[in-house]
Amino acid sequence: VNMQATGDLGVLLLLKAFASGCTALTGVEAVSDGVCNFKEPSQKNAKRVLGLLAMLVFVIFVGVSYLATMYHVVPQANVTVIAQIATQVFGQNSLMFYIVQITTTIILIMAANTAFADLPLLLSILARDGYVPRQFLNRGSRLSFSNGIIMLSILSGFLVIIFKGSTHHLMPLYAVGVFLSFTLSQAGMFTRWLRLKPNKWHYRAFVNGLGMVITALTCIVIAVSKFAHGSWVVLVCIPVLVFLMLKVKRHYNVVINDLIVPEEDIKINLEPRSGRIILPVDSLNRSFVKALNYAYSLQNRNIEIFHVDTNRNATVALQTELERLDLGIDLVVREAPYRNINEEIVKYIVECESNLGTKESLTVVIPQFVAERKWQNLLHNQTSLALKLMLMKHRNVAVISVPYILKN
Repeated sequence: VNMQATGDLGVLLLLKAFASGCTALTGVEAVSDGVCNFKEPSQKNAKRVLGLLAMLVFVIFVGVSYLATMYHVVPQANVTVIAQIATQVFGQNSLMFYIVQITTTIILIMAANTAFADLPLLLSILARDGYVPRQFLNRGSRLSFSNGIIMLSILSGFLVIIFKGSTHHLMPLYAVGVFLSFTLSQAGMFTRWLRLKPNKWHYRAFVNGLGMVITALTCIVIAVSKFAHGSWVVLVCIPVLVFLMLKVKRHYNVVINDLIVPEEDIKINLEPRSGRIILPVDSLNRSFVKALNYAYSLQNRNIEIFHVDTNRNATVALQTELERLDLGIDLVVREAPYRNINEEIVKYIVECESNLGTKESLTVVIPQFVAERKWQNLLHNQTSLALKLMLMKHRNVAVISVPYILKN
């Protein structure tokens, strides 16, 4: 029984060592991802770099294992194996000790750069195909996919905080995702060779099929052996992400089907159309005057000023000023005892919309304060922005904002 238990424990330790070793090898895929960035002939140069990288990883692995065995280094919670070896070889607080630590830090930073270079690019491809929001397709001022970089920074910081910066718990999340991606990419290439059957496709299908099997087994081993250490998070998140991406794709398909116009249905009405213009106003000021002048520039429209009464004295003052100006424009006043101004405006606009004729339209001209400095906008209620958002869902209503720039 003891021999059987010892054998089972040995198999478990072997599988855990295999999983940890495979985790340490992640990152070599950066060469295959960047083949197009190599100098021509790009494929041969990429193969040379990949071969050199494999040799370098092998030499470092053998060297670290040998030194760890020689100096009897054991894992510690607060000191890395590299730091322990550097202490034994060069001495505590020696110059070479700090050089080794600084070099390790630089290597880790460069390794993190791989994710920030590749994931935003992947998100841009998914955005182009409609599986993630289109914002990930936009490039920033430095021609990088800034939105993807910002999202990755926020998520990575969130994970570091949640797992308290423990690499022991963070590495399984990374490894399961990486080897699952390897498996899917190898399966895709294997399927491609079977479908197209180009020259020497048997050899190519064998290589990708073998890679698919190995990476799939590795992914399963890591997921099982590291399940309690955090890999369960990835196993839960991936199905959720796939579901969300399918929902995004379905939404974009609905939008495309709703916006597309068959050529025979394209009808542009060039005749002037009559309609109504509603100009919400709180008080007579420069912003209102500017919006009113713009409303006058729209031809074949009946202008109507709409006011929500929340203060009787202010309403009477507004009526008096408009009568003195003698604009010849109707003033509609609605009471709002609960001071729900925007709700009363929308309710009135819905009533007007229901009474429109077949060739009539309804335009809402909204005066809007705009401060020269962004932080100053926080000092205003932004009622116009909230009203605009509420009116966006009305198909037959056009909303026009007339900004008035406030002077400092």
